[in-house]
Amino acid sequence: MLAPMRRDRSKQLLRSLFLGLALSACGSRESLGDGSLRVLGAGVVNDPANKSLRFDMLKFGLDRFCEEMLKAGAALKLSDQEPVLGRFFAESCQSQVIDEDARKSFVMQYTGKGYAWTNVTGKLGFTSRGLVEYAPDFQLSDGALYVYFRPKTIEAAEFQLVSIDSAAAQAGLAAAAGSASADEIGRHVLDSQLKRGFTVIRYGSDGRTEFGLGFIPKGQKPYKPFEIETRKRVLINERTEVHLQGQDYVGPLSVTDDDSALFVTLELDGADNVDYQIVTKAIGDAMLDRYVRTHGPSPQLAPPAFEATAGRNGRTQQTIPLPIGQYFLVLDNSAALGRTQPPPSAAGDNAARVDYALMLGPRD
Repeated sequence: MLAPMRRDRSKQLLRSLFLGLALSACGSRESLGDGSLRVLGAGVVNDPANKSLRFDMLKFGLDRFCEEMLKAGAALKLSDQEPVLGRFFAESCQSQVIDEDARKSFVMQYTGKGYAWTNVTGKLGFTSRGLVEYAPDFQLSDGALYVYFRPKTIEAAEFQLVSIDSAAAQAGLAAAAGSASADEIGRHVLDSQLKRGFTVIRYGSDGRTEFGLGFIPKGQKPYKPFEIETRKRVLINERTEVHLQGQDYVGPLSVTDDDSALFVTLELDGADNVDYQIVTKAIGDAMLDRYVRTHGPSPQLAPPAFEATAGRNGRTQQTIPLPIGQYFLVLDNSAALGRTQPPPSAAGDNAARVDYALMLGPRD
């Protein structure tokens, strides 16, 4: 079982919303060609004088950058080792490579929406748009290529709160803002968090890619709760936290073969139970939008493709055959979905801390 984590989020109001926004921008799993590692040695890539050559490597697959960013929500975290506390879902994205002698960088412009939880506000729903220019750098370490994206400029950042669960928090925000609006406070926090940048790590010739917020030193890896050795395709391997009367929307997840199944592994701590569902993308999008824009959890809008309950005693493993399509995994710690009926409120919040892995593979 996972030991409960002690965190003081009282001073993290709004800040927690944007720690994962830069992470959302590193979704391309094809951003660097395998040939780059075969042809170039460590001395070449690590040589500061070879900036032009190293920048050429960045161009591999960057036409897929926004396509990948739009595929799934990006996790928001206080740090790489801590649970997910919200997600950002891009709704539009444009990217451009600037390849000039005096300026070699990568510009990303985005719009989207998301949600997060703090102990001061409860659930927050928000929309955001902005433009970020990143300066890339490359380092090789033991056959792995580390690509660092360090922000150069952040412009036109907009942030708007669209829902706050706590009425007391709404009043507190208004009082704290003074002459400034909550949107202006959010924009300031967004700017400060996007300045952290992100790291993409590509391993050897198999093209496997990992990413993390901020600067990950050479030789280190982003945190993953499970050590997985399988021929199945690992979609997600992370830790999340679903607070009382809260939900978490993971996806969308793409199933491209009628003979495929989704393999779900969950370990739960904190709450006694958590409900989980697989819903189609159309239903998931509608539930997600309602969750972002209104108070409390989203109700069930249509029958799910699959639903079950995970308990705190032991590991839950489930094989779910699914037809071709796109789906969301919905984790629910409320009375709105599933079989469990947690109380409307409880001392200490009774959050569900969930380690989970999602894999795709042939049906057994």
